[in-house]
Amino acid sequence: MLKKILNEIMITFHIEATGPILIVHGETEEEKKKRKDKNKNAPDMLFIVDANKRIFIPGSSIKGVWRSWCEKIARTISNGVPISCDPFNSDETDGLNLSCSKRLEKKDAFQAYALSCPICKLFGNTSQGSRIRISDAYIINGDVDRDRLHVRDGIGIDRFTGGASHGAKFSYQYLIGKTFKTEVQIRNFELWQLGLLGYLFRDFEEELVPIGFGKTRGLGKVKGTVEGAKITFYGLTRPNINETAKETEILGIGSLYDADDHENYCFAKEEKIDGIKFDSLINNPIKTVMNLKKNQANELFKKAADYWATIKDGKPDGYFLIAQKSRNQIIGGI
Repeated sequence: MLKKILNEIMITFHIEATGPILIVHGETEEEKKKRKDKNKNAPDMLFIVDANKRIFIPGSSIKGVWRSWCEKIARTISNGVPISCDPFNSDETDGLNLSCSKRLEKKDAFQAYALSCPICKLFGNTSQGSRIRISDAYIINGDVDRDRLHVRDGIGIDRFTGGASHGAKFSYQYLIGKTFKTEVQIRNFELWQLGLLGYLFRDFEEELVPIGFGKTRGLGKVKGTVEGAKITFYGLTRPNINETAKETEILGIGSLYDADDHENYCFAKEEKIDGIKFDSLINNPIKTVMNLKKNQANELFKKAADYWATIKDGKPDGYFLIAQKSRNQIIGGI
């Protein structure tokens, strides 16, 4: 599906540490022992840094959080049959939760996308590539020396007494008050996928999605915001654009692929999103590029949210309902 690129969105996303956060730097026990031998007061857990000693949040960590939270969104309004697979479940007798990777391991590219659960269609599995790529996030409001980070003590809990476990004291670094910037690229997107992210972004805005170590200890509180977006269309099929009003329609991949591929991949039959404002435009025979400012990008995701799910007469509608029926058919055929 990635062999032919017809649409793409690049999202600028900020992650503000509104509470203490720690993304743990991976160390072996031997590496930690050597470090502690040099300085016995050194914290047990360090914040991750890159090769240039710069603090950052790995894109893989962000993507893992996003996927996990999108799975929760997908399961929240599920009507008996989960529309998200369990990516770690390889039990072939468990039709409801069997991972798409296991179920689709002998399918071709068309079938792998068509039969994947909605989360795998966006984030990928072992049978097909991910639609979404997230860059490492770096601090934008003043760099921070890791050696100057705050340190906090932690204590392990004895599971029998409920009190402090003897010898289980540890220390860890944390950071607060800084904002990280990442870039999110989604190629060949369907509109419902933007809608699912719209729900995710709303929860980030409301500080409901924690990141990193110690979530149950009060760490990981962040606020995520969409700061802008760039949308690109390739090929001969382009959206209708009103350059005077700086307004465009947004087309999902199902409206851009030819009929045969549309049927093979089972793209959702989606109407265009109308009335999206943009700030600037590049329009040439090769591609059309529209830059959206913060308020314009957020309006896009707000409108796209209905393509993922709305509640009508007390029941979910939109792509969620289509996915629910599809999962019922797939699971029934296992």
